[in-house]
Amino acid sequence: MSGKKEKAPAEESAPAVEELEQLLSAMEERVSKLLSAARGSSAENGRLRAALEETAAERDRLKAELADSREGAVYVAELNEKLSRMAVEREEVRARIERLVKSLEEPPALG
Repeated sequence: MSGKKEKAPAEESAPAVEELEQLLSAMEERVSKLLSAARGSSAENGRLRAALEETAAERDRLKAELADSREGAVYVAELNEKLSRMAVEREEVRARIERLVKSLEEPPALG
């Protein structure tokens, strides 16, 4: 043996094992926190997807309603146009009837 004292392997490894255990414990805690955050994010993602699907369905329903409403507006415009034409025709007929009544009320011209 040389004149140097060598440490026994058990004495050197004890502090190293404790440090490794502490490091492993810290890493397990971090992994656990990350796993929990990932699960929370996954659940939130599911809720957001469901809300997105509901919003898309509502958008589609509103689009259909808007299309129906536009078709209705076109139909109402056509009816208004027809009503205007009928009002003009009614006034023309009224004027003709008034002229006819007037001509019937006048005494016949003897000539």
